[in-house]
Amino acid sequence: MKIRPYTPEDKEEVMEMVAEILGNIFNGDPTQFKLLKEFNVTKDYLLFLVAEVDNKIVGTMALKKIDNETVRLKRMYVREEYRRRGIAQKMFDIIVDFAKKHKFKRILLHTYPIMENAQRFYKKNGFVETTGDDPDQIHVVKEL
Repeated sequence: MKIRPYTPEDKEEVMEMVAEILGNIFNGDPTQFKLLKEFNVTKDYLLFLVAEVDNKIVGTMALKKIDNETVRLKRMYVREEYRRRGIAQKMFDIIVDFAKKHKFKRILLHTYPIMENAQRFYKKNGFVETTGDDPDQIHVVKEL
């Protein structure tokens, strides 16, 4: 497994992976779900990682600056057949090290109730529930 920065050449493969994952999670056409409509791999992220196995992108994770103390974890996806292999954990450890090195104090994120695996991952990694502006989402924070 190799973790590396995202490049523009990755866009099509990343979009296909995300569409497949969201389609499986939400039992249908992921283009009908706002996550895919809002998914934009060209946004200005502080760090956008991809995980590769045998030259195939199997996971992504990104970090976006909110303010001088806070970053938001974004775009955390791992193909189902590659889960439970430590891929998300390795990307997350790189993200946390990056955030600490750049003196951020907290990482925020939001997820959806149906994403139970993600919720377990966040809890295991020290995130705690907090308030947010969308009642349909679960908002969590990790202090660094």
